[in-house]
Amino acid sequence: MDIQRSPVTLAGRSAPYAKGTRVVGNKGYVWLSGCLGEDINTGKVPEKAGEQATLAMNNIKTRLEESGSSLKNIVHIWQHQKGLFPHGLANDPSHDEIRDAIDAFWRTNCPEFQRGNNPPASTFLGVTALAQPAYLIEITVVAAIEE
Repeated sequence: MDIQRSPVTLAGRSAPYAKGTRVVGNKGYVWLSGCLGEDINTGKVPEKAGEQATLAMNNIKTRLEESGSSLKNIVHIWQHQKGLFPHGLANDPSHDEIRDAIDAFWRTNCPEFQRGNNPPASTFLGVTALAQPAYLIEITVVAAIEE
C-alpha cells in the first residue's frame, strides 16, 4: 500500500495538515464514528479540552487497531471543537490546548504526523454543541487498511 500526502505550505511555513491524500493498493478503509474525550472504562469526561483531546486520540488508536488499521494509515481527520468563537476558532484558548495535546500525542505515537512532517488531510470545525454538554471535542477519522 502506498499513501501519498500533499503537504501544504503557507507563507513559507509547513501547515499541520495535508491538502489531500491518495491511497493506492489498499484493502479498503475504516470509517470511525466521532471519538470523544471520554474514558472508555469509566465513562468519565475530563473538564479540560486538552485532556479530552488526548483521550479521543487514544480511543482512535485503539479503534483503528481493532479494525485492522493503524494511526499511520489515517487519510483524513475531522475535528469538531465546541465553543463560542467571536474572534475565530484559532484564537480560542481551548484550541491551543487541543492543538498542543494532539501534537504531543503524535510525537509519542506517530512521529511522522508531527507539525512540519507529513500529516494527513484535516478539517477543523468550531461547533456550538456536541452530543453531551461536557464534550468539548469530537474527532472522526478515515484510515486505509493495508493489503
